[in-house]
Amino acid sequence: MAVIAHPSLTNSQPLGVRPWSGGRKGLLARFAATLRLWRQRIRERDTLASLTDRELADFGATTADVYRELRSPFWRAQPPC
Repeated sequence: MAVIAHPSLTNSQPLGVRPWSGGRKGLLARFAATLRLWRQRIRERDTLASLTDRELADFGATTADVYRELRSPFWRAQPPC
């Protein structure tokens, strides 16, 4: 009988090793990556807000779609449609 287990559900780490124990360097790298992502989202939202109705129609968006995106917090990713 084959055992089916997703790798993320099994504890294959040796004792004393934690996946988040990258130290200060790992923490700072994740923090910097998060800040870059947030800044990118802010720039994209600014660009989206500046588009005309015709430009929105070119890729199938409406002003309601823009307002919905602009109302949501920039740190929270939108669920895929």
